[in-house]
Amino acid sequence: MRPVYSEIFIAAPPRRVFDLVLDVDRYPEWNRFTPWVSVATAEVEAGRELDLQCQMTPWLLLRNEREVVLELDREALAFCMGTSRTRGRPGIRSFRWQRCFAAPGGTWFLNTERFEGPLAPLVYLLYGAKLGRAFEGYCRALKREAERQSRD
Repeated sequence: MRPVYSEIFIAAPPRRVFDLVLDVDRYPEWNRFTPWVSVATAEVEAGRELDLQCQMTPWLLLRNEREVVLELDREALAFCMGTSRTRGRPGIRSFRWQRCFAAPGGTWFLNTERFEGPLAPLVYLLYGAKLGRAFEGYCRALKREAERQSRD
């Protein structure tokens, strides 16, 4: 199955965009897609399990989503989270990558999520389109905040 995918150009340096992605303490200020995370920014590291909320639509808030940081490469500006490997849902695994690439005048930001397991087709059917729209909103919000910070 192909991943749920969203991308956007951001007129801000890649490091600033990536730092904003990792600054979970400030998510409530700008990130409507993930308005709450159970860990502090300083605790975001590979292997760290966390709970979060996902605002899939204006009416659908998924609470207590258990995730794990699968990979964090601060040099390559790449961050991957997925369903908890210890307390996740049976039959599904997710891999959500957020990556920043240098581009003329700023950053090309890619946000993808891939699902695996016997329940993956059902998850795509129930949530694929909603997640795609939520990712687009997340990318627009990230762009607004990163560009605002670059102007300040």
